[in-house]
Amino acid sequence: MKYPKVVLTADRTLMSPYRGISLASFFGCAPAIDPNRSHDTLLYKILRNQVTPRLLFDFICNPISNHNGIADYAPYGLRKVEASLVRDGYSREDVVVAHPDYVEKFIGPETEIVGTYEMDPLGMGPVTMTFTYGRKQISYDEFYNKDLHMKINRAKEKNGSKAKVIAGASGTWQYNYDPAKIEEYGLYGVVEGDLGGIGPEIDGAGSKFFDALINNELETANPFKKNPFKVEIKEFERGDNTYHGRFIHYWNEPTVDEIPTIINPSMHGMIEVMRGCGRGCKFCDVTLRPLRYYPVEKVVKEIEINMKYGGLKNAWVHSDDIFVYGLNPRTTKNMQPNREALEELFSGIMSTGIEHTNPTHGTLAGAIADERLIPNISKIIRASPENMIGIQCGFETGSIRLIGKYADRKLAPFKPSEWHWVVKNGIKTLNENYWVPAFTLIMGLDNDETVEDSWDTIELLHSLEMEQPDSKFTTTPLTFVPIGLLEKSDFFDIGNTMDPPKLGVMYKTWQHNFKYGIQKFMHKVGRDNPVKNFFFAGLARTLGGVPLGAMERYARRRGPEHERVIEKIKANYW
Repeated sequence: MKYPKVVLTADRTLMSPYRGISLASFFGCAPAIDPNRSHDTLLYKILRNQVTPRLLFDFICNPISNHNGIADYAPYGLRKVEASLVRDGYSREDVVVAHPDYVEKFIGPETEIVGTYEMDPLGMGPVTMTFTYGRKQISYDEFYNKDLHMKINRAKEKNGSKAKVIAGASGTWQYNYDPAKIEEYGLYGVVEGDLGGIGPEIDGAGSKFFDALINNELETANPFKKNPFKVEIKEFERGDNTYHGRFIHYWNEPTVDEIPTIINPSMHGMIEVMRGCGRGCKFCDVTLRPLRYYPVEKVVKEIEINMKYGGLKNAWVHSDDIFVYGLNPRTTKNMQPNREALEELFSGIMSTGIEHTNPTHGTLAGAIADERLIPNISKIIRASPENMIGIQCGFETGSIRLIGKYADRKLAPFKPSEWHWVVKNGIKTLNENYWVPAFTLIMGLDNDETVEDSWDTIELLHSLEMEQPDSKFTTTPLTFVPIGLLEKSDFFDIGNTMDPPKLGVMYKTWQHNFKYGIQKFMHKVGRDNPVKNFFFAGLARTLGGVPLGAMERYARRRGPEHERVIEKIKANYW
């Protein structure tokens, strides 16, 4: 058997359709293992050290289909890298995107590179840090990432392979904080930044990068040789141990013409329409990337690939703010959306014949800056009660002080003082046009969140429920992670610094999700099998109250001040 030269893969949490459940891909952030659970407890006797039962997780996170071990679908960034190699002369037989359950069969003596796509490899992403109490538990993201690397190492040993294992995509910054994993996983190098779509932009470099790896040109940094790839050998002192890691940086941003078009189907029908953002939020690294927009023809080609080779009937449109598409933030007054460009974009998307599309991210300010924008787009994409449109938006905080300090351009063309008005009118406009925002907010933003800031968030959420009782939105609290312009700050340590008001924010968000989200409208947003929707809505209602109970128990352990906050929310903000 001749083995491929390059094997690309990702762990199970990134290679699952999640049974077609919207937003279920976040389930990988759930805690899998509690290594500190007492062996004397009844819970340990029933579940051992499992937190979220693996049987349940593996059922919802079902494996993607494959043909002879080759994945039928793959993360969009991997598809971009695959396309760049084929574009640059690698044969299709030399580049395999392997299913994680069958990766061993593709790694052999001829294999030069094994590339892993990693979004949250060590469970340090904001959602995961929240769910695992600051990594006191092991998430499924981390669990299955380790499982993948152990399979790769076993295959190399069994088949006599000397392949270099390279970790890439937007989660690789985490190896700086737990460098022991570099040695444990046998990583030759860590590519910092995105791989391609949604993440360093190695897809623009294509074969140049992989040829340099294969020819040992990235062993060490050479200051006397011009090289687009910067190699940094980092040394980490951790207690009595010293760890080393080879970190590879690529500074060039490909032009739109240099960005390849995918040649095989992406997970969830994902395609991208732009790179960069331009909003300038200090807590985000996307804003550091230059803005580039795909022409409609390029977007259409990728959707057609997903339809032709993957049988997909939906297009998940990735951007970091869809309402920035087509504008130049340096010359556009107050970041006013380019409605004509957006209408042309979504008209082109729908012209492919797909049945459903929705953007991944957008800002509330952008959604309401032009009163005709959302109604017009909704007509184009045929939004309706039976075809609800999901979008993730940054709620961030109810504090006008914090939003003005860290994300003032997120509100453009509005002012920080208008933030509460923007939130309320944004939800109203989206809901009226059959859009459901999934909000994320940041707990402990730059470790600068005061007691008053926390209560501002709780009160804004409550006023939304009172003033707009039929509104549809979810809220997910995220712990602050130091990236973007705040990369030198400290993590918000949720496990040790959860003061009463921040616990109150977390409790209020989950109370909203349970009472106003899961119970009121989850069963109405499904688009396919009504039996499946009924089953999963029932499961969500059953499990939805679990976080509330856990937080109440946590408050009792922490003491009277934490308990009083919970009781105050129950009495005044329920």
